Parts: sequence; structure tokens; C-alpha cells
Amino acid sequence: MDVRLNIGLLGVRHPNMPGDDKGAYVKAMDEMEKLSNELDFNLIKIPELLGSEDGAVKARKKMESNLVDFTMIFNSSLGYGRILLPLAKINSNIGLWSIPEPTKSGVLQLNSFCGLNMYGAILSNYLSKYDIPFKWFYGYSNSKMFLERFKITVKVMKAIKTLKLSRIGLVGGIADGFENFNFDETLLEKRFGTYIQRRHTVEDIVNRAKNMEKNKINEDMKLFLSQGKWNKERVSEEELEKSSRVYLAFKEFAEENNYNALAISCWSKFQEVYDIAVCSAMARLQEDGIVAPCEGDVPGAVNMLILSALSGQRPTINDLVSIDEDDETINMWHCGVAPMSLANKAGVNWDEHFNIGAYENGKWNGKGVVADLTFKPGRVTIFRMDSTFDNFLIMNGDVLENKESYYGSSGWIKNIKIIGEKVSMPDLINSIILNKVDHHYPMVYGDFKNELIEFAHWNKLNVLKPRPYKPYL
Repeated sequence: MDVRLNIGLLGVRHPNMPGDDKGAYVKAMDEMEKLSNELDFNLIKIPELLGSEDGAVKARKKMESNLVDFTMIFNSSLGYGRILLPLAKINSNIGLWSIPEPTKSGVLQLNSFCGLNMYGAILSNYLSKYDIPFKWFYGYSNSKMFLERFKITVKVMKAIKTLKLSRIGLVGGIADGFENFNFDETLLEKRFGTYIQRRHTVEDIVNRAKNMEKNKINEDMKLFLSQGKWNKERVSEEELEKSSRVYLAFKEFAEENNYNALAISCWSKFQEVYDIAVCSAMARLQEDGIVAPCEGDVPGAVNMLILSALSGQRPTINDLVSIDEDDETINMWHCGVAPMSLANKAGVNWDEHFNIGAYENGKWNGKGVVADLTFKPGRVTIFRMDSTFDNFLIMNGDVLENKESYYGSSGWIKNIKIIGEKVSMPDLINSIILNKVDHHYPMVYGDFKNELIEFAHWNKLNVLKPRPYKPYL
């Protein structure tokens, strides 16, 4: 989903400060125009500095009519406290911004930082019952600290807006036995504004797949085979064609319903109705930018949408299946649903499923097609928000390049940290189990720990902390 932010900029001033507060605001506006192009957002400005409460009321109306997602309040000098009162209740998140004094002695010119300090205290103390979150910024927008803080916020606001505009289709319900993925759809909508429809059936998709036009299948088969190597010894042409049909059916279904995420109950109904595992179809959907977690995991879809918005990349979802205490690594794996862009230089093999199928004459015959790949080396972020949408775990690590992995989509990960704190393998186990973390782990390449912590702040969520290992309960 291509989401573009609307960021508002307005400035406040004190009429009696001797410094060039108007010039400072012009400079801030010019620099923010440049940033809007660099960071790809729309900038909505109030050109004149605000000096009264009435002016702030008008400015708020303009920002809200332009559907601003984040409002920067620039303390060009020490603004009156009452200017903030109508702005504090604006229908967007808020940033409070001040700049350094132009001189270090003599007559005080702007008193900008005092304005930031006072406005922060008004929001936190005088308006405490409104519980208004805000973020402070200091320095002109070309300074290192400002840029570091602002770039994080732009990514986070994009993730928040993405969830608000997202539409998730649950196909087939939650897979049998995965009760930990149960969720309250009204809570999801209330918390993030995300639309969810949970009444789609596996039969809906299979009927589409069976009735797909042959010319579309023929065209897609060429693309399918260009995206990976076909293991002809273990995957029949019939299985390949069925997988193509399911992929096209999912894609058509998502486009018709304007879904950017499909939580798919990938087993066991698909095997009962169409005698196929749908892993490769899900891998290809994810490469197309349609988030597709396994087993009807809607909270997992929400997690993946967040990671996708923060990174601009394709996430995947895994189980933590193995812990190697010898080299302190963990293996993240799933049957074969990772997007092809996550594969190492060996690429993707279109292969049979490892446990959906049957033994025939002593030989395993897997049903359907999976994306068999080993994750490419690099830094990754692993993130799981629970099914109550209250708590989440943030981990980082490095995918190893030369350690052989499991069949399916998987990789070994070293240097595990939880919110930046290195943990041992016993610490990791203890932290996961005692923090009640669900067993699906969305993952994306890059380090987005800071962004996820800030996302939690804006949404009043709880970031789970490491739980050091103890030998007792």
C-alpha cells in the first residue's frame, strides 16, 4: 500500500522578543519543503506566525480540513500558552519544535526552548486528563539530532496511517488448534482503525481457482517458473498449475475487495477442498506486496503491515523452531511462504510440502508447492504484537550466511537482542514464555527497533522487556 503522509507546520511567537523570529520561521518552512521531497510527504503550512488563541483556532481548522496526520508546532519564539490550547486537541499527532538561540550572551533573542518546555508542560500537566502524546524536536531541520528524530517519526506516522487505511480479509477462519490467534475485531478497529472481514471461505477461493481462464494460467505459469527453479522430480505439472490457479484467485479476490492483507487459513481446509497446500501462492502474494500470514493469523497480518510500512520492504512470518546453544543462534522457519526477495544467492526452489501429503509405496508425496529458500544474510527485525493488541516483543539479529538451514523458508540468526539488550539462549526462552509471546514471528530486513518503540508510545502499547533466566518458577 502506497501511503503518503500529510504533515502540518505552524509557528508561534511572542510579540516582544527582539530576535528575528519571522526569519527563523521562514528558514524552517524552506527546510521542511526540502525534507518533504526527500522523505516523500505533503507539507501543509500556515505561513504567518500565530500570536493569538483565535489564530490557533483558524490554523487548527485548516490542518484538519487538509487531513493532516502529524502537526509540527514551531516555537519561533516564546509563544503564549493559550495559543496551544486549541492546537492541543487537533485531530492529529503533535510535535513540539524549538531551535537554538542565535546568540550566547547579551539580550535574549527568541527564548524558543523555553516555549518548547512550557508547551510540553501544558500538555503533560494542565491537559493531563486528555492524555495527549507528543514528541519534542530541537534544532533546525538540517541538524543531526533533528533529522534522526524526525525521520523515525515520519516512518512511524506512515505505519499508523497504513493501519488506519488497511483492509484485511480473513479466509477460512483461524486454523484449527491455533486458539492463541483469536482476536476481537472491534478492538482492532478501535485501536488502529483497521478494517477486517472474517467471513470469507476457502470455497470462495477454490471456486475462483477452478474457474480461472486457461489463458491467464498459461501466462502466469511463465512468470511462476521465472521466479524460481521447478523441482520436476517432486512437483508435478498439475500441482504447479493448481498453485498458479490459487495464486491468481487470491490476487483477483484481494484486488476486488481492496485488501492489502489476507490472513489465510492455509490448512487443513484447502487440502480437503482442493487437495493442495497453498504456500507458494502466499509467497508470491507477499512478493506482490499483499501481506499473507499463515493459519488465519490476523494479528500477524497487523504486525506485518507495520513492518512493511516502516521498512518499505516485503516482510515474512516464521515460527521459532530451533535453538542452537553451541553458537547461540535461533532458526526462524515456516513451510515455504517467504517472498522470493528474501532468498540468498541460491534463490528459490518450487518444491513439495514437507508434511502435507501422504506416503505412497514408501515414498513421500507432498501436496502443493512451497517456496524452498534460505534467507539472505543481513540484519533483521523480528516483531510480535499479541492478539490483544496491547503488548509486543521487539528482537533484532543477524542472519548467518553459511549455516545450513531447514527445508522450507528459513535461516539461522545470531546476536539476538530484545529491545537492544543482548540475551543468552536461556534468557530468550524465558523472555518468550513468561511474556506470553505468540508463536508466529513477523520479520523484515533492517533494524527498526527505534521506530517500533515510538510506534508503541503513540499507541500507548507495552513493549515487552527481557526476562533474565532463573532456574526456578
